[in-house]
Amino acid sequence: MKIIFLSLFFFSLLASAQDPVVYLNNFDNKVYSLKNRGVKDFVVDIVSPKITKQLNEQLIFGRVEEVVFRTYWTSNPERVAIEILGLPDGFKEIKEELKLSILAIIDSILPPTTQQRFAGYKFAPGKTAQEFEARDTTGLAHVQTYIFKFDPSAKLVAVEGKKAVGELSITPVYTKEGFSDGKWVLKNLKTIQSENGQVVTVKKDFSYGTTQGIAVVTRLDIETEQSSSKDGAKSLNFDERFEFKNYKINAGEGLKYFLGEGSK
Repeated sequence: MKIIFLSLFFFSLLASAQDPVVYLNNFDNKVYSLKNRGVKDFVVDIVSPKITKQLNEQLIFGRVEEVVFRTYWTSNPERVAIEILGLPDGFKEIKEELKLSILAIIDSILPPTTQQRFAGYKFAPGKTAQEFEARDTTGLAHVQTYIFKFDPSAKLVAVEGKKAVGELSITPVYTKEGFSDGKWVLKNLKTIQSENGQVVTVKKDFSYGTTQGIAVVTRLDIETEQSSSKDGAKSLNFDERFEFKNYKINAGEGLKYFLGEGSK
């Protein structure tokens, strides 16, 4: 009886180790983030020199010194809000559009888990023990299937997207830093997407610093290149920088904002 019990135990352990959801959750737990560092509440100012420059060129708000996207977050319940500082009152629709442009940048400091990022997809084993698939269950997604590839240490090294037209590849680079307590830190992310002869390559570089004894993202540099397969077509290149300043971590400032005690 004991032999049978042990056999079932080890079989169950082996099966769970290769279960896609378990495997991906284990990977997420090994990646450094503010959430698994014990941060429950924070405020940070996000600044984009490029956005400030563009607004000054358009003269919608007159002369602008600096546009600050003050971001509030709490974990229980999880909520995110953005307040724009440095602009005159009014212009609500334009400000809402500006906030939307920052939402994707918030992923840099609050990355969703794999299951959150791929909600609506069903996970399944891939061709090898270190590959897994996420298949669209809605029939509406632009990318029908994603393939996750891991190295022998169970670190994510590539994601491939299968589309009806074109290709998609995502290449993250993780390293272990002195501040990460043995967890993997996302340093670079390269995305290449092609469709109908157009290729868009986006490179993201993350810089880290320390505030209140906790390592945080302090800068995100993004390089975007748009190219075409047409003869004589020139590539278009764009650079953008986002700075993350004035962190207030676990000071209750986020909760105060959502309770209506902070500025809005």
